[in-house]
Amino acid sequence: MARPLLLGFLASALALSACFAGDADAGGGEEVSADDELNRFAAPVDKTLPDVDAQGYEIALKVEDTVGQEKFEADVKGTYVATRDLDELVLDFVGNRIDEVRVGNRRAEHRRDDGRLVIKLPSPVQNGRTFTTRIKYHGDVAQVDGQNPNDFASFGGFMVKQRNPDGKRIYTSLSWPSKARRWLPLRDHPRDGAMVTFDVTFPKSFTVLANGKRLDPRENADGSKTWRYEALTPMPTYDFHVSAYEHWKVEDMRSRSGVPITTYTYAGAHRSHDRIYGDIVKAMNFYEDKFGKYRWGTAAFIEEPIFGGGMEHASVISMDETLFPDPAGARETAFHELAHHWSGNLVRYRRWNDFWLSEGFTEYLTARAITEIDGKEAGRAKWREYMTITLSEDRSNPHPLAPPGEREIDVLTIFDGIPYQKGALVVRMLEGIVGEAKMAEFLKGWFERHAFQARTSQDLERELSEASGKDLSKFFEGFVYGEYHPELRVTFAPAGGETEVKVEQLQTKGPAEGFLFPLMLDFVDASGRAERVTVDLTGKTTTKRIRLTRTPASVVVDPDEWAVATVSCGQSGGSSCREGFRCAPQGAGVSACVPQ
Repeated sequence: MARPLLLGFLASALALSACFAGDADAGGGEEVSADDELNRFAAPVDKTLPDVDAQGYEIALKVEDTVGQEKFEADVKGTYVATRDLDELVLDFVGNRIDEVRVGNRRAEHRRDDGRLVIKLPSPVQNGRTFTTRIKYHGDVAQVDGQNPNDFASFGGFMVKQRNPDGKRIYTSLSWPSKARRWLPLRDHPRDGAMVTFDVTFPKSFTVLANGKRLDPRENADGSKTWRYEALTPMPTYDFHVSAYEHWKVEDMRSRSGVPITTYTYAGAHRSHDRIYGDIVKAMNFYEDKFGKYRWGTAAFIEEPIFGGGMEHASVISMDETLFPDPAGARETAFHELAHHWSGNLVRYRRWNDFWLSEGFTEYLTARAITEIDGKEAGRAKWREYMTITLSEDRSNPHPLAPPGEREIDVLTIFDGIPYQKGALVVRMLEGIVGEAKMAEFLKGWFERHAFQARTSQDLERELSEASGKDLSKFFEGFVYGEYHPELRVTFAPAGGETEVKVEQLQTKGPAEGFLFPLMLDFVDASGRAERVTVDLTGKTTTKRIRLTRTPASVVVDPDEWAVATVSCGQSGGSSCREGFRCAPQGAGVSACVPQ
């Protein structure tokens, strides 16, 4: 069914020919000795990973297509570099029935232990050595008709839906957040990215899609067809994806740089194709111009059952079938999932606590693309939408963007608007602090420096502080590692020949000393002319005397909408709401400016 063990994916794939050229016995055979080539074509070995750094997986999957009783058999080969001396390897794997486990050429003892597959290595593996495993197993394809796709406890793995909106049967997979283990034995954590190949065998009437470059399919004597894909770009394992269907309508496009873009939609939804994907080439061009080269070869957008929106499977983006009745929403989802090929896929996060480095950055890139393609007013509306969601989430379930501490969290406990929309607004605040051009330059460098690596919020804080020449530690302490947002009251009064401005932070949540950041103020005279001042907030109350050229009649707080904050309004001698906002009651006798 599968090709010989780890022959190098293909002779033409020089990266993996060098990396996977051997079939070493663990510790006892000949070590794969292509470390220099490995470092040239893949991310360097991450020696901080526990036990091993997974380098790549070759996945052979054959489906028994009996309607209502779909099954599969699989053969998964993994290549690992030990990051300490080992006598066993622990992989994530749940369900399914194991037929055989080998390490190199030798059979290996194994046991199942609460969602883990523990493999006894036939001989010890020393720190720094490369070794391979081969696991054969079989299982049932999950039946998902009638299931709520947002029920993460049951939805996910390798699945079949008997009736999509067109009444047709379709296969798909969902591995996010930690569900690759439901159909694949592997190291199932985003910090441990890996290359992957697929040999997927279906009846020849199906079109099969998977990550990476498609090679020539092979027709088999039994009437099936084997589809081969190679992804030589390391990705988080939650990106690993296979889907198969008989009835997609296919459209091809190409970006300015030559990236092939292909869309796969159901027949019933194809009428909305142009409204959804008509600007996807523009989005690709914008992302490449601003943030660097697209690294994934091809880009496909697949209509299929996934969950409430989309999924950024590297090079094979899933667009949930429920999106298509709303073309405008589906279009934005396509922009978002494409942007993940810079934030989240290309630069991964080391801990689930840093989930916002993927989603917040991606929402930021999405809003930037909307501004570029649809204009400034559309962009402003998107930022205001983010603000409305953020304020609501902060009131109902406040938590940090990146929960601090050593304990790694369950990402589903923070799967809400805070890492998404608030994360985007915090990136935009940083843009306002360091400057738009500097931020774009930094992000392009961030994606280039850390391509195919995992980073942390602390890495971002340190590198952006160095690049901008600004100490951002206090900002990160409040807006990234702390919770909630500032609730500001700004008043001013004459003080001799100057004006005394007082900024109070009224919130009872968040950092005890208040949020520390620069706040822009527009002092407006009786004729409507504005004079801008920036006040660096230094605590819960900041008082500053300033010299203005005209007598102020009012003050507009945060006129360019950079701050993730609310501003009280309606008080005498205080602030008025900026354009596009209204003064609305917030309870306890307080009113604040909120988006209209």
